[in-house]
Amino acid sequence: MLNGLFSNFSGKFVNSRRLEIISNNIANVSTPGFKVSRPVFNAFTGEDESGNGMLQNTFVSMYDSYVNFAPAPLLETGSNLDLAIEGDGFFVVVTKDGPMYTRNGKFTINQEKKLVTVNGDPVLGKGGEIIIDGQEFFVENDGSVFVGNASESKSFVDTIKIVDFEDKRYLRNYGKNLFTNTQEGAVEITPENSTVRQGYYEASNVDIMREMIEMIHTIRAYEAYTKIGESLDNVLGQLIDLAKL
Repeated sequence: MLNGLFSNFSGKFVNSRRLEIISNNIANVSTPGFKVSRPVFNAFTGEDESGNGMLQNTFVSMYDSYVNFAPAPLLETGSNLDLAIEGDGFFVVVTKDGPMYTRNGKFTINQEKKLVTVNGDPVLGKGGEIIIDGQEFFVENDGSVFVGNASESKSFVDTIKIVDFEDKRYLRNYGKNLFTNTQEGAVEITPENSTVRQGYYEASNVDIMREMIEMIHTIRAYEAYTKIGESLDNVLGQLIDLAKL
């Protein structure tokens, strides 16, 4: 009886957490540079005390989640403030909590003439924060930033810093489209296959149809565990009543 209660509780808990992840994915379907998350499950089984090899106590837990860094479509805007990485890599931005990584290239220029994110976080170049001191600026495919007039000579400013990681398991979602490196040993590397596209930004890689199907399955599973829990409660109540007789 207790085994059934524990198994039912673990099933409800796992599906509740699964629903939270799916809901967050759906909420960010239009967030530039957002990467979908998936839960990671563990199943635990054990033999009964009689030693006859029969399985007893099956529990499921969700001990972690992982980020799917699959590329998303690049959307053309024509704005010179929108940048996208075609291929591998991340932009590096400076936040109050240290350097973060993002695929969201919808940038702007602040009052200090720095290239920043919409949240005001400076975008890093190979030489540090990027200063755009000019009416127009241009970004080449290799990330080189120039200011000036298209019909006149252009002045080189810096090269946008694009980095990647051999193992992205240690990149954790820091909120919407920012990621933080949680492993000191996971050093930044220069991606071999990356191109910067000006006038584009990367969309979210959320497949809304898949997420809706996953949500329906999760809700149905949660409802099934709820009904099982109600039945177990009724049986437990009857056993308690019999014990009082």
